[in-house]
Amino acid sequence: MATVALMGPPGSGKTTMACLTAPPPVHVVDIDRKVRSMASLQKTLRDGTLTCHEIGETLTEDSLAKRLEALVKDEKLTRPPRGWTNFANYCAGLESDEQARKARTIVIDSYTQLALHMRAHIQYLRGKSKFMWDDWSTWKTMWTEVTTILVDYALANNKHLVITLHERVSEKPGQQTGKVMVRTSDKGEKSREYLGTMDVRIAGSIEGAFGLEFGSYFTDVYGLHVIAEHGKPPKWLCRVQPDNQRDLRCSFAVKELEYAPRFFDIWGLEWN
Repeated sequence: MATVALMGPPGSGKTTMACLTAPPPVHVVDIDRKVRSMASLQKTLRDGTLTCHEIGETLTEDSLAKRLEALVKDEKLTRPPRGWTNFANYCAGLESDEQARKARTIVIDSYTQLALHMRAHIQYLRGKSKFMWDDWSTWKTMWTEVTTILVDYALANNKHLVITLHERVSEKPGQQTGKVMVRTSDKGEKSREYLGTMDVRIAGSIEGAFGLEFGSYFTDVYGLHVIAEHGKPPKWLCRVQPDNQRDLRCSFAVKELEYAPRFFDIWGLEWN
């Protein structure tokens, strides 16, 4: 069974590739709340080869006026956000979910939106409207645990796992001269300061170290992108081997650097 991270900018085809070209039936944990509204997915939703469970919660239960006031004053929200809790509870019951049990592929769409729910939940528990320095260790620990749980579930139940996430530009200290210094202000606030040569990398959209390390938890990491040339129709591509900025890899015997964004082409498999 393959566990795959699909990364790429918005519009690069991550959801479409996961929903339409992974081994069916496909079951989506729809955090982005868009699967049911995508025109390209309606046929597969109707015939049952694609099912989804929508995590239908907003990032905050407070009004926009209350949210702005909390941000300015760095105060706790008055009502707890429910998105992360709902996701965690649903994942805990995946083995008893009939649609998930029938699926050959589980899709988490997307880690990018899930990160916003996790951040909102941590800030609420901390009692602040902003992310604190000490929150980063909690952040990384939770991402490690949720990813490990999802991978273990897929492997134990003989299913493929696909997660999608956006990309971000990240700077890492160069091997020779780069380093990171932690500074503490007079108020006790900590911040990072980068010194020396920095290497620019394309990381997952999850902030912090996990965005650079997430690929180590998956058998495959693919990067999607779109080529849009003047006067020509756009071309969607999926890169499956490393480039100078992305730590991509493929566990299948591929011969090309890039493919059309279809699992059955990349994996060399056939299914209906």
